[in-house]
Amino acid sequence: MPTDAATDHADSEQQLEKVRTLLLGKENSRITKSIQKDARSLVADVITEALHDRQKKDNSVNKVLQPFVEESVKQSVAHNSEQLVSSLYPLVGSLVRKSVAAFLSDFMEKTNQLLENSLTIKGLKWRFKARQSGVSYAQYAASQTFVYRVEHVFLIHRETGLLLNTVALEHESKSNADIVSAMLTAINDFVGDSFLSDQEGQKEQLQSVSTDNFNLLIKPGPSALVVAAVSGNPPQSISNQLQLTLENIHSLYFDELNRFNGDNKDFNSADNLLRDCLLSEQKEIVAKQKKTPWLAWLIVFLVVIYVGYQSFNWFKSAQLHEKIMQLDSQPGIIIKQLKIKQLDDITLDVLRDPDALNIHDWLKDNALNPAQLTITERNYHSLDQQILQQRAQRIVSAYPNISASWKNHSLMLTGTIDLIKTEQLRNTLAIAGFTEGENLNTEQLNLASNTPSSTHKEIKQQLFEQLVGRIASIQLNFSVASENITPQMQSSLQRLYLYIQQLTPIAKELNIDFGLLILGSSDNTGNKSTNNILSMKRANNTAEILQRKGIAKDRMYVVGLGQIDIKNISSTARSVMFNVIYNSHN
Repeated sequence: MPTDAATDHADSEQQLEKVRTLLLGKENSRITKSIQKDARSLVADVITEALHDRQKKDNSVNKVLQPFVEESVKQSVAHNSEQLVSSLYPLVGSLVRKSVAAFLSDFMEKTNQLLENSLTIKGLKWRFKARQSGVSYAQYAASQTFVYRVEHVFLIHRETGLLLNTVALEHESKSNADIVSAMLTAINDFVGDSFLSDQEGQKEQLQSVSTDNFNLLIKPGPSALVVAAVSGNPPQSISNQLQLTLENIHSLYFDELNRFNGDNKDFNSADNLLRDCLLSEQKEIVAKQKKTPWLAWLIVFLVVIYVGYQSFNWFKSAQLHEKIMQLDSQPGIIIKQLKIKQLDDITLDVLRDPDALNIHDWLKDNALNPAQLTITERNYHSLDQQILQQRAQRIVSAYPNISASWKNHSLMLTGTIDLIKTEQLRNTLAIAGFTEGENLNTEQLNLASNTPSSTHKEIKQQLFEQLVGRIASIQLNFSVASENITPQMQSSLQRLYLYIQQLTPIAKELNIDFGLLILGSSDNTGNKSTNNILSMKRANNTAEILQRKGIAKDRMYVVGLGQIDIKNISSTARSVMFNVIYNSHN
């Protein structure tokens, strides 16, 4: 049964509760309303100091506010980009310059480390050791460079084993992190199921997994695990930081951990907490251990020598190419191909006229060694004016009584020569590129009176036919409605007169009678009867000129053909043509 003291205490409590209700109201409503009424001013007075004290205590304010600030900035950029750009514009230039300077400094430092570690004996040993260990060179180099370094940090839900978040020093795909989380959970479950603690029903929890150069440190909490992948020998400070980070996560994400249903988006803002665990300590490098990368400098030296040698060869080859190509400007020489593989391996393919200068002599005159060149030389017939003059001089020099001169790019032959040699000279010059009436003038050649009469009859017959052909090839072309003989026609008629002179003694020796047929014609424009008269006048005017030169009138027969109605030439058939008609008495 309750004692009197207990009864009195219960009565006192009831009376005290009634007094509290009278003073404070039901469920403390009076004091609650008063606090709510002045809550804004009360909080405003202490919020700054409270945030300062909390940040000073465990640095949790930055970690909590940073995700909200980032999200606010992201929304501000999305909706008010112009205002934000205007506000930040004065700072951008300075930030960019500092960023570029920092990048260049970091780049030079890393390049220097790469040269020192990669192109040295130590670097080569590291590469060999990394291949033996089955790890990348970067990982092995990091293990040798740092006393320890936290490479990855994982946040794993303890109950489900799902990955909540992860951070890494270098880019790492999310799929790889999920695989590590699943494997770690499986190993932890295996250990927990296989080895029971002293208290029945409680599983053992892995604290670390170690290899020769790699360690996994595991810090378990009530709802989550923080796991750090560390290269090298991790000190106690890493374990302490993992514990501190785990406590902060449980404190800040208590509700999220308790209601976790597989969606880890609520833990995206935990990056900053996890990055606090990415600790490292670089090995101290003693000054005397720093070695000059002789291998690197040797390679650089060899590369410089090789580049210099190739540049020198290229420069000399370009000079040599330019010098040899000057040969192409020489008359009668065309360079088809020039290849310079080495300074002593040169291939030259040229076309050369026989009367052009000697290539070997030109090379020697220009301080070039012909032995350096493999020359392929093929003949061709050049029509260069200088070559034509040299060729004509060479041909005419075989005839002592003949001299050659040039007038308006035409070869003028003078002297006395017999008929046989005249034909030989003409044929040789024709093969050499000289055409009578174009670039050859033989009007000043005189026929020798002592032409051998013992010349074989067949040769004389050939000469006769050649002269007949040359006479038939001469044609006088007139302008529209013109019958006048121009100076150019006079030159052609003089040539025809010389042919008749040469033909007369040969015909006499062959017992051949011949006559000259002169045919005048006109085009098909204008009146037909007028054209017939015009064609006859053209033929008569031509015959008069030849008669004045010395051809007997009874040797010429003049015909006016009238207008010529032949397709494609009927409108240009204003001409006088010649033909030799003859009769042999043999």
